[in-house]
Amino acid sequence: MIQMNSKVNKWDVPYHKAFFKTSHNSYEHSIREQLNKGVRGLEYDIHDEKIQELNNFEVYHLQNHYDVMLNVDGNPNDYLFSNWLQIIKEWSNEQNNEHAPITLFIELKDSIVDSNNKPDELYGIKKFNNVLVESLSLDKLYTYKNFRQNNFQWPTVRELKGRVIIVLTSYWGGYWASSEGGFESRLRYLKNSLESKDDISFVSWIEEDHGDEVQFLKDKTYFWKCSLDYSFKEYQKIAISQKLTRVDFDKIVFGRHVKTYYLKNFKAGYRCNFPVTDSWADEMYNKSFPWSI
Repeated sequence: MIQMNSKVNKWDVPYHKAFFKTSHNSYEHSIREQLNKGVRGLEYDIHDEKIQELNNFEVYHLQNHYDVMLNVDGNPNDYLFSNWLQIIKEWSNEQNNEHAPITLFIELKDSIVDSNNKPDELYGIKKFNNVLVESLSLDKLYTYKNFRQNNFQWPTVRELKGRVIIVLTSYWGGYWASSEGGFESRLRYLKNSLESKDDISFVSWIEEDHGDEVQFLKDKTYFWKCSLDYSFKEYQKIAISQKLTRVDFDKIVFGRHVKTYYLKNFKAGYRCNFPVTDSWADEMYNKSFPWSI
């Protein structure tokens, strides 16, 4: 990995070796404000409970939706996934695409491959892909297909200016999580991508993943979501395989600020491309990551 300094032009760093300011549960704040303040990693949680009624997914965390910042500083006045994607596209167009790539982590709170999502063209993976393409456009997206056509080599940050990269995540278990549904959805999506189908998004392996095909998912993905301890142990393997690591520091340090641990771990050789935090607007966060893009 490359640490940013005055001798390195951050725009010429390959995407998988760059570091990006990243927010957690991004819909809890103004998306425009985050982008204006340099956030280039966003996270949306999506649900499909009303997919057949709304013909769309919804963005929120808990069922009472209280944590979604509606109609504030450019945010939509509803929960429709397509509208929350549209904000990103509008902001990007306003910048004339002169910005570092935006990586959007989409946490699947519900399965998109179960019986609630049949037929697939209307409610499942294909519907999910259609929402992405119709809301953002293929020209705006840097897709898994683009990556495959580039012989699985990451472009530089400069080459990805103005683009949006979608990464599917989820958790296993917990009242807020999708349980095995998120895993099965990611697994199905990845298999389709490897067959040159459904290859809009990238898929992330999650440390908590269970099931018989965890190793398959782990070996075939280019993004990992790991805890700090696990990532540090696996650092050499991650670096060699060019896997991008996303870590939610707020959970790892139990509410303490990321600066408490991160610089020490950086000196020890640990790298995280997407240091996710609720403190993205905090000056301490900025000082902790002077090399963030």
